[in-house]
Amino acid sequence: MLKRLIYCLVGLMLLVTISVGFGWETKSAGKVDEKVRGSGTSGQIAKWIDSDRIGDSVITEDANGQIAIGTTPSIVSKFLVVGTFDNPNSAIRGINNGTGRGVQGQSQNGIGVNGGGKIGVNGITTSTDPNDSAVRGISQFGTALAGDFSGNVRVTGMLTKGGGSFRIDHPLDPKNKYLSHSFVESPDMMNIYNGTATTDGRGEAVIALPSYFDALNRDFRYQLTVIGQFAQAIVAEKIKGNQFKIKTDKPRVEVSWQVTGIRQDKFAEQNRIQVEVEKPKSERGTLQNP
Repeated sequence: MLKRLIYCLVGLMLLVTISVGFGWETKSAGKVDEKVRGSGTSGQIAKWIDSDRIGDSVITEDANGQIAIGTTPSIVSKFLVVGTFDNPNSAIRGINNGTGRGVQGQSQNGIGVNGGGKIGVNGITTSTDPNDSAVRGISQFGTALAGDFSGNVRVTGMLTKGGGSFRIDHPLDPKNKYLSHSFVESPDMMNIYNGTATTDGRGEAVIALPSYFDALNRDFRYQLTVIGQFAQAIVAEKIKGNQFKIKTDKPRVEVSWQVTGIRQDKFAEQNRIQVEVEKPKSERGTLQNP
């Protein structure tokens, strides 16, 4: 009799426990009318517009898998973003806190990155290392060009190069040949001026230079060459007031003259070329042009 009573009590306790647990689970499931609601547009990616409601986002995907933000997809791009963003904001921005790239574009047979606008590509570096750059072009195999410009190029700072030349259509055969000349190099920031003059009846001539000559130049050098006859020519008076005087030992002698000057404008004075420079440790033992 006692055993039956104990069994009944245990069974009753189990029944109460199961009932309580079942009641808790049923309550936690929520009511039927608390389901997520909302509607959308075909092709428009959905987003939560409230805690229990879904609607349209600004992202659209068409049947071909083309994706667009703020506009309809276009066949000319896999991913398209359209909006109105004032400077310095961007339609697309990549930020990398490591040493890798913020944005990378690659094309197997075309252009990896193409920029269009008032300024097609804008590069800004925050580095103080003189070996870093805002824009870098690398010809991986040395056969293609590291940079190709079709149009005018302006450099407001220093331009450093291994060499240089001009290349134009050959004046004698422009359709079939090019003509190239090397640049004239100097360890100084040198300006060159030249011309011809004929001395008067007293064998004198005044050579007028540009109005800015004295302001721009210093440390003048002179060269005189007599043309068409044997005669002597000298610089009778040095440059002063943007002019100098020559004199020949005969009257009416044609003279070819050349004057050079070293720039002394503010930019030149602050950016003199250091002719001989030790390579940094990271570049020692290597050649710039192997």
